[in-house]
Amino acid sequence: MRAKSHTKKVYERLVILDFEATCNQGKAPDPQEIIEFPSVLIELPGGHVVDEFSTFVRPVHHPQLTEFCTELTSIRSEDVADAPTFTDALDAHVAWLEGHRLIGGDDPGVIVTCGDWDLAVMLPAQCQTAGRSVADLPVIYRRWINVKKIFGKYRRGAKAFGMKSMLRNLGLKLEGRHHRGIDDCRNIARIAAALHALGAEYRITSEVPPSRYPEIEVVLRRGDVRHTAVLKKRATGTLLGLACGLFRTQIVEVYTVDGQVVGDAELTELRPGTELVAVARGERRNAREQARRSRAGEAENPEES
Repeated sequence: MRAKSHTKKVYERLVILDFEATCNQGKAPDPQEIIEFPSVLIELPGGHVVDEFSTFVRPVHHPQLTEFCTELTSIRSEDVADAPTFTDALDAHVAWLEGHRLIGGDDPGVIVTCGDWDLAVMLPAQCQTAGRSVADLPVIYRRWINVKKIFGKYRRGAKAFGMKSMLRNLGLKLEGRHHRGIDDCRNIARIAAALHALGAEYRITSEVPPSRYPEIEVVLRRGDVRHTAVLKKRATGTLLGLACGLFRTQIVEVYTVDGQVVGDAELTELRPGTELVAVARGERRNAREQARRSRAGEAENPEES
């Protein structure tokens, strides 16, 4: 399996994020909703805190927080009653990231979480509940660093059961209240800085799984034949299987119309109606040559590309 280019970059501008959500003592509410949206921006080395973002979020489906939820997080129903909705909170967070030039640009930032739940599970689920597509989120929300994985790599033999165990292992004391999002962000920031001082490098470890992306309509072309179809899962194997069924032959690769091979990373960025070129086994060499010529033509005529 080829290494993904976005896993190679080393990040030094870290956005620590730790959601708090509606909860019960037993099974989580359905749907579960974010009630606190906090972040702490730090810079390495040193872990200097550049800025913080924090807002409560008003749950729409379960506006009355349970006693268990309040005891766990210290967040009360009255705290969230007049808070922004998730959509407004997310838009404010995006604006905050943009204000610090953490989205796009030559030196984008990365989100760091304690576990994968926040961005692999909670954010996609909340987006679905709010009628937003995870595919439309800036990429910073879809590829992130799980500090537990960094801890496991640089503190071999130590188990990262959670934030408190990592703090203890690193000789750090818990500050603030556990399960209050902004306090957890500050403590995770201290963990990240301590690991960096021990030699840790921060590269992407995780991304939104294909199953969390909505299905999408694509156009598959082979020669002069085109088929419009719905891709149920944004995974290369699923795309190849779909193409094989449509063209009734073994499709081994799929390209964009400008000659780029389509893999899992490219599938997450697809827009509805995108045209893709399906290539059978015996057509691979010719397809690669056409792709090479296409890219060479773009390089020679940048104004026309």
